Amino acid sequence: MNTHWFRVFSCIVLALMIPSLAAAKPLHDAIIAIVNDDVITLKDLKDYMSGVYRQLKVENKDPKEIQETMASYEEKGVDQLVEDKLILAAADEKGLEIRPEAIEKQLKDIKDRYPSEDQFLEALNTQGMTVTDLKNKLIRQMKAKYMVDIEVKNKIFVNPQDVTRYYNDHSHEFEHKTKYNLDSIYISFDQDKDQAIKRIGEARQKLAAGEDFQKMAQEYSEAPSVGTLEEGQMVPAVEKEVFGLKIGDISQPVAVEGGVYVFKVTGILAGGVQSLQEARDSVYNKLYNQQFQEKFKAWIDKLHEKAYVEIRS
Repeated sequence: MNTHWFRVFSCIVLALMIPSLAAAKPLHDAIIAIVNDDVITLKDLKDYMSGVYRQLKVENKDPKEIQETMASYEEKGVDQLVEDKLILAAADEKGLEIRPEAIEKQLKDIKDRYPSEDQFLEALNTQGMTVTDLKNKLIRQMKAKYMVDIEVKNKIFVNPQDVTRYYNDHSHEFEHKTKYNLDSIYISFDQDKDQAIKRIGEARQKLAAGEDFQKMAQEYSEAPSVGTLEEGQMVPAVEKEVFGLKIGDISQPVAVEGGVYVFKVTGILAGGVQSLQEARDSVYNKLYNQQFQEKFKAWIDKLHEKAYVEIRS
């Protein structure tokens, strides 16, 4: 639940930093939306997206998280900006205030991601931000988060009976097939099929004589190990050879389209059905997230109804 909430929230309120737009805009700056008294231009949208990215970089987020967050903002574009502004306006209307010590704690958490404060300040400078800029963004984010907590998150209740009912009604979702963890050596047929088969045979003989599999893979293999494969994911020739092997066993050479493999089984996870106890947390999170999406949308729709919003194509 917490991981999902963080990802959803990060895609709702990361920036919230558009300044007051009451001042006149350059004539060449196209108006793309109006929210109450605020005019939003194309430049504002570009600045907004840039601000989201800069803050993620300053916060030293994982590159994958940055990519996912930016992809979400780019997909929603102006709709996301308008939504963020409505949430912040609701927080301001409610008179939410953020305690200074809460902001300092958030700031400290960000600083702690850097080896030193000098490197933190250097990152800020690189992104064209000051500590004050970052604090102001954090204040707006926390206001928005508390509003979503109050209006959405705190109103969610997942009945334990609903968890049990969902499990019973969707038992097929909790089936898992047998999984094999496989190390592999692969030689392609690109150069010479007969030569590839000869080389994989040599590798297999050395393995049978006790040579280390990883060493042989470094010497012979033209591709990384296949890793974990589930029943039904492998081509029939591979499944026929691999299924039935025990942990530590090495397969005979297996020809597939384009090349030939030798496998070593390093682990086996037998198939079966998760028990209700094992599946309870994942079912709870699924139902929680469903309620969150429904309640969040209903709340945002109400904010739209109360505000003047015009989005121009």
